[in-house]
Amino acid sequence: MSYVTSPARLIVACCALPLLVACESTPPEMDSSLIPASQRKDYQLTMSKAKACPINLAELSDIRSSKDLLVGNSNVTEDTLYTLLQQSLEDMNVSPDIEAANSVKVILNRAFIKSLGSNMVATVVLKVRYKPDYADEYSPATTFRGQSMNVNANISEEQSNQIAIDAMKTAIDDATKRIKSSLLHNCSDALGEIEAV
Repeated sequence: MSYVTSPARLIVACCALPLLVACESTPPEMDSSLIPASQRKDYQLTMSKAKACPINLAELSDIRSSKDLLVGNSNVTEDTLYTLLQQSLEDMNVSPDIEAANSVKVILNRAFIKSLGSNMVATVVLKVRYKPDYADEYSPATTFRGQSMNVNANISEEQSNQIAIDAMKTAIDDATKRIKSSLLHNCSDALGEIEAV
């Protein structure tokens, strides 16, 4: 038996898809230049607090079934993604070299790039287990999603690969900012120093 999709069903399906995506994902971190001037100072203070909070990186792992990202006819390799994630965490003061009471285990769960018209959308999903200084065990995993969008039109394959790397870096940075912002309440010492300045 063959099924014919009516125009009405097609319209309903197309309208429902963005809602499903919206329910599953979190909105991307706003660039500070897009934040209204009245709120920009608070945003920058929050990011300063997040960066000031030292956290020990107890473990960093990649559990994706497919480690490389195919972009056109070339790959963004596992090593590239791992390096981008490690650097992003270090920029946010999360490192195995930091001796801090609070520690995290970060897992790269998913990373993918999709072309939507002339745009390239990069998404990364990290799972994080956290252990504050007063706990004996790590918390259950919490999911953090980062996303970015770059224009990808009328360019060479080499440029497309670099745009994909840049887009993935922005998505990873977005996710690590979310991680650090969510842990601010456990960094009272570091926050007190920032607020005193």
